[in-house]
Amino acid sequence: MTTAKPLSYQQIAEQLCDFLKQNILTDAVEVTPQTELAQIGVDSFALMELILFLERQFDLLLPAESLTADNIASVDALSRHCLSLLNPK
Repeated sequence: MTTAKPLSYQQIAEQLCDFLKQNILTDAVEVTPQTELAQIGVDSFALMELILFLERQFDLLLPAESLTADNIASVDALSRHCLSLLNPK
């Protein structure tokens, strides 16, 4: 039996940035974990795509009440929020 290695913040952030670049943003838009999502045109529909991606990719449930402005402000914030749900203390 093998134990799955826990996901890191870096892995989640990289996958989120890749998903944004490949599925939501145009090639001309640069995205890093610190980029504010609203500033690069991520609207409510794109945000829902991100949430669904996260839930499927990481077998995670993101409760609506946890999707606060602070938790969805950037890839960084969203990655940290997901990590906290995946690795509760």
